[in-house]
Amino acid sequence: MSLGTMSRNLRTRVLPGAAMVFAALMISTDPAAAAGLPCSGYACDGYDPGGVSWDSGPDTDATATVTDFATVELRSGKKDGRWYGWARTATRYYKYGVWIDRSTDGGRTWDGLRGYQHRDGGEAYTPMSYWPDGTWLRACVNVEGNGLQCTKWVS
Repeated sequence: MSLGTMSRNLRTRVLPGAAMVFAALMISTDPAAAAGLPCSGYACDGYDPGGVSWDSGPDTDATATVTDFATVELRSGKKDGRWYGWARTATRYYKYGVWIDRSTDGGRTWDGLRGYQHRDGGEAYTPMSYWPDGTWLRACVNVEGNGLQCTKWVS
């Protein structure tokens, strides 16, 4: 085989195969895809839900509205076999606070103001909170001077 033929065989057979192997390595070594969340369960409280590649969701579980001012959503997603929840809201002109509450007794008592965010208008979402079986979550928004509303408790 001549040197020219060997060079042509290298370019047409080996290089495309090497490129495919390299591409497969790049896909399979993505740490976010391979490892899931860098936390688990309650250790994920406070983690940003925006960068998560959810296994299921995100979904809107409940909504509440301060009429003409803001709507808050209780959102959830499942990752690595565990559920997490967070609040999302938006308003254009008014200062507001948004947070989520977590309860273990159906809302009679709760761990409140989780992930509280205070904004001067615009869109916001809270960090996520772990949502194990047997707990309830709700999302709340307080539009300064105009009202406070929370979603129903969801388990």
